[in-house]
Amino acid sequence: MDAVLDEVALEGLDGISIQTLWLRLRSRQPEFGLNLDPLSQQFIWTCVSRTDEIRFYLLPENRRTVTIHDRFVEVDRNTGIHEMRQAEPQDVYPVSVVTDDPTGVQGSCLFFKERVDVSDQIRSADLRALLTLEQVQTRWGERLVMVASQEVRYRALIGPEGNPELKLPDLCYCILERLGRARWQGELQRDLHTRIFRMDAGKMHYLRRKLDRNGLITLQSHVARLPSGAQQHSLLLLLKRFHVDR
Repeated sequence: MDAVLDEVALEGLDGISIQTLWLRLRSRQPEFGLNLDPLSQQFIWTCVSRTDEIRFYLLPENRRTVTIHDRFVEVDRNTGIHEMRQAEPQDVYPVSVVTDDPTGVQGSCLFFKERVDVSDQIRSADLRALLTLEQVQTRWGERLVMVASQEVRYRALIGPEGNPELKLPDLCYCILERLGRARWQGELQRDLHTRIFRMDAGKMHYLRRKLDRNGLITLQSHVARLPSGAQQHSLLLLLKRFHVDR
């Protein structure tokens, strides 16, 4: 079940809803080993609910539907230019950086202070599952999210070769977390500073260099053609573990 824990971890401190977990497992590369039929989903849920490296939180509102946008489908094979034909999907995870947390938690989480830990209602002290998947979905629906521990989330971001003792500034960590959530798609530096984090380009450049110097990310040039015909040049940032030469 390492793949399941990995997908929960990559979704970050915001957590992953049950429906988004199925979506991530279906699109996982390499492919996930189980068919996600109802019996398999119940089996996975039981395993997840008994995993002490995952905690369960109830959001004050339903998590919006996550969609996966494959930017590379729109890349012209002859020119290598990304022909942008559709608008970016709505951001389900708006940035809200957790800063200077006394327990050492890092990441971005919109409802970090408002969400309620319901782990004790889902599993017993000896890690027995207390609720079936159907019961959980009926009771909480998309308000329930799963969050991996800080250690597991950080390890998913830095990979097996990364140094777990490396302490990143909170904002740097959140950029890394954002790249983790993007998986193989990565994020464009232009989008990170203009649309996602909404910060000065110079500051984003500084934070990106810090991640690059520590060997945590890879960079690729990226050219996109807007519907207007204008070209945009940027850098595609990926976690080192998701690097693919294109």
